[in-house]
Amino acid sequence: MLREKVRNPSPSPDAPMKQGKRHKKMNYVDIFWVFLVLLMYLVDVSQSDCKFPRHGPKVSDKDLQRRIQPLVGKTYFGTDRTNSYKYFFGVCTLASNLDRIKALNMPYGMVQETQNDETKKFYGIGQYTNSTIIQGRDWVILEYLDGQPYGSHCGSEPRRARVMFNCDSSVAIGDEQLVIYEEENNKTQECFYLFEMKTSVVCPTSSSTPGLSIGSILVIVFVCVLSLYLILGCAYMRFVLHAKGKEQCPNYSFWQDFGNLQADGCDLVCRSKTSSGSRSYKGIGDDQLEGEEDKDDHLLPM
Repeated sequence: MLREKVRNPSPSPDAPMKQGKRHKKMNYVDIFWVFLVLLMYLVDVSQSDCKFPRHGPKVSDKDLQRRIQPLVGKTYFGTDRTNSYKYFFGVCTLASNLDRIKALNMPYGMVQETQNDETKKFYGIGQYTNSTIIQGRDWVILEYLDGQPYGSHCGSEPRRARVMFNCDSSVAIGDEQLVIYEEENNKTQECFYLFEMKTSVVCPTSSSTPGLSIGSILVIVFVCVLSLYLILGCAYMRFVLHAKGKEQCPNYSFWQDFGNLQADGCDLVCRSKTSSGSRSYKGIGDDQLEGEEDKDDHLLPM
């Protein structure tokens, strides 16, 4: 009987409470992990990045979009000149948070909205997950591909959008405006929408200024060589040859004669000397003949 009591002890009244605490701990852990997963998902979704599959794996997407990184995640809109279409543009992100644009269920970074129809229609022009980028010194062209296909023109190929970012240091970040230039659709293929946006983001910084010119390098080399010539020459003349005063200058006699020659040349070219009186032409020995005529005057008959 004692063994049976030991093997099958009666449950204590605190057992249900302990089990309840274990369940609560498990629930808290599960809730924590679910919350962590959701947080990571939201952070991943909130990160806006363009994808450049056509540029190859040598350069990462982050490096390609580094020039326009301050604009990444921002959205803009604009209308054409005739107010027929409205365009929504997202820099490496969804074009807009409008429900009609989200309903397209595609990562469109550029969307066109018709304004003349009573029922407005939305067309995806390009996806930011299939982009290309071209960079210059003070400009960047961002292109979105894989838009919705054309209906009857451009060979029914997918739409594409090209946005040119031009340097304008007077435009602050966030004050950019989307300007619609034209829709190039009078072709059978490679049609595109062209946009422009002026921004200070793509302006060259001081670190990217061009280097010294060849002339500047030659001047620097000449000054360095001349300085070494004077310093080493003066030191040699003073401490080795024990020269004093002006003689300490290396090759002093040469530079003195060189200066005199320069002065003579300047005097010959730049100065004009006026003669004191007009001189008539005289041959050789005229002065002697004039003297002899004076001496023969007493021989003439009176």
